[in-house]
Amino acid sequence: MAAEPVEDNCINFVEMKFIDNTLYFVAEDDENLESDYFGKLESRLSIIRNINNQVLFISPEDLPVFEDMTDADCEGNAPRTEIIMSMYKDSVPRGMAVTISVKCNKMFTLSCKNKIISFKEMIPPDSINDERNDIIFFVRKVPGHHNKIQFESSLYEGHFLACKKENDLFKLILKEKDKYGDESVMFTVQQELGIKIA
Repeated sequence: MAAEPVEDNCINFVEMKFIDNTLYFVAEDDENLESDYFGKLESRLSIIRNINNQVLFISPEDLPVFEDMTDADCEGNAPRTEIIMSMYKDSVPRGMAVTISVKCNKMFTLSCKNKIISFKEMIPPDSINDERNDIIFFVRKVPGHHNKIQFESSLYEGHFLACKKENDLFKLILKEKDKYGDESVMFTVQQELGIKIA
């Protein structure tokens, strides 16, 4: 039995250019090239807790803060404790890409624009035509901690969501991760079983 020829999946480059010290290749036929993007897969309700087991809560001022709460308190403060994590396919595989949102009358989505954490009034889009965005975070596992994760900004590489005490509040911030076991960037995500959002 003879082997069948394999389809040629090569890209033929016809030109090279240097622009601002970066080498670019021009393809002969770019109709099969895929641009960088994030495409929404599914959304789930979750509870996010910091290393001290405090729950991420959206205050009445729409600020992301952490508070001590029992499971009954979480239920009593819903929807401000129910985080909507939307998962995205990444055209440049770098880990699970997510947005973090909450619906309190209106939908708000977490942003790290200018390295400042805030909630923007917006529904997470179905697709984002870029490889970096202020609302996309990559979920990272924490070595040595089977149930802890980190959220790395897709816009600011090496910067992670973290919990920081300011006055009497524990706030959600964006910070560059300390190389020596920084626990402020560790979180636990508790999926609310069986609850998917269309």
